[in-house]
Amino acid sequence: MSNPYEAPKAQVGDSLRDDPGVEEVASGQKLVIYAILVYLAIILVRGGAGPIAGVLAIVSLVLSLMGILRISNGLGYGTGTKVLLVILMFVPLVGLITLLVLNAKATNRLREAGYQVGLLGARR
Repeated sequence: MSNPYEAPKAQVGDSLRDDPGVEEVASGQKLVIYAILVYLAIILVRGGAGPIAGVLAIVSLVLSLMGILRISNGLGYGTGTKVLLVILMFVPLVGLITLLVLNAKATNRLREAGYQVGLLGARR
């Protein structure tokens, strides 16, 4: 027989906040946000200076690839999805749209985990 006055036994911790993938999503989201900002800077600089735009394009590509891989790992995406996202980064406008969609998914996941998401990323 069980005791009717015994407290219920349930997991009370926040499982999303304790998930190590959420931290990976947060760090990847910051990289993706910085990549988007650099991408927009390329659009502004492109008419004025050619070599600076080339350097900014490389920086944006590296930031976006690192961010995509971190967010994909944190969200539990498979290898095929990761490869598709990386390939999409090499198509000029489609890469920016991919970053924006992935950023939105990361924002939703982080808000579910209790993070506050601002313009430059998430914080607890």
